[in-house]
Amino acid sequence: MGGFEVIAVKVREAEKIVPKIGGDVQIVSAPCYEAVVHAAVLALRAFQRGTNRAKTLGGELLLRLSGRLQIKDAIKENGIKEGLNYLVIFDGGDPELKLKELGLRKANPVHCDPEKLKPLMEKSALVEAL
Repeated sequence: MGGFEVIAVKVREAEKIVPKIGGDVQIVSAPCYEAVVHAAVLALRAFQRGTNRAKTLGGELLLRLSGRLQIKDAIKENGIKEGLNYLVIFDGGDPELKLKELGLRKANPVHCDPEKLKPLMEKSALVEAL
């Protein structure tokens, strides 16, 4: 279990994409690219340490990103939505192939300034303490 890739994507018809994601692939909505990267790092570390609360990396990513312990709450807050989202591929899957499988196109990521990013990172780290 090693790396991951985060790609900004534009989502249309989220309900058609949801059944195609899971396991080591997740699509999340978030205020910025950096928040997703931070949550993905924490999710990977949780699995490496055995402190994960979700059964999959994708589920752990949602918990970390939302700062919540219930997956349904995490999905409500940061699950896939229409518009700009972030595709996270864990363990070296082929990004171009995954984009094609899911029918997604790359988009321009939104970047957070440090002041906005700090509370998002704190929220992600909170799951470890709860």
